[in-house]
Amino acid sequence: MTNNESSRFIGSTKISVISDAEGVSGRIALEPHETSKLTVGNRSPVSFGKIPTVLRNTRLASISIGETDRNNSITQQAVALIYSDAHTARGLRVGYLPSFDQTLEESLAALGVEAKELTVDDAQKGELADYDTIIIDNRGYEAHPELIPANPQLLKFVSAGGTLIVFYHKDNEWNPNSNKSRPQLAPYPILLDDRRVTDENAPVRFLQPNHPMLTFPNRITPADFKNWIQERGLYYPREWDSHYQALLSTSDQGEQPLHGGLLVARYGRGNYIYTSMVWYRQLRAGVPGAYRMFANMISYGHHGHRKKR
Repeated sequence: MTNNESSRFIGSTKISVISDAEGVSGRIALEPHETSKLTVGNRSPVSFGKIPTVLRNTRLASISIGETDRNNSITQQAVALIYSDAHTARGLRVGYLPSFDQTLEESLAALGVEAKELTVDDAQKGELADYDTIIIDNRGYEAHPELIPANPQLLKFVSAGGTLIVFYHKDNEWNPNSNKSRPQLAPYPILLDDRRVTDENAPVRFLQPNHPMLTFPNRITPADFKNWIQERGLYYPREWDSHYQALLSTSDQGEQPLHGGLLVARYGRGNYIYTSMVWYRQLRAGVPGAYRMFANMISYGHHGHRKKR
């Protein structure tokens, strides 16, 4: 949001949906020519059954900006609205280390999760005990090479009871390589290949449909994999240790099924998740089912109970 005037602006924003006359409001103050990011939302949990059908099917919301103490609108714009019946474990605290964009920040905010962006320095110091779940963004070890020597601290976090989620990496930036001083990064071996599933509509088969990651807090179904964009996954593993459980299988037509798109293993008192599926594309595009699965991943191992600090 930018104030293009030469004087200070004090006003309010309002988001309204259909007949919601009250809407959700927020105050804004901008200095002359200042640009600022404003987040307006409602973090109160709402039961899906209490949301009117017409609201669930709404595709547009109205955002307006008005002057303080005046019942007028300076500007108004319609924006796309996407509803996802996604729930997370209660009291969840998430740390995330982004790579190239703000997808994780925005997706966690959309879920109403208490989240904080981490730095490599946080990992190096091992200052991670305040978090239930930590996410390493796609190609995070490539974007932050200094994260590699800090990796033992991340595994220590898992062993102590945390959940660590690692999004996809390329094989040549993940697989152990002594010439690049890169050890095994996962707690148990995972070796990546360059295989991928390019058809975003490729059928997804549930290898363990009753696994907790596919049932809590959201029961995941084939419908959650509809309306994906561009592809299903990249750089699927060719090998993984028997400690891991493979939950999903998919493939392009005529190709052999790839079973390693979502792997999870118990490590110490915590859980380690590696996924080659392109969640970041789906989250960025607002695919409802991707938010439900993402909510399950960050909730995995916690089931509504905060770990002891």
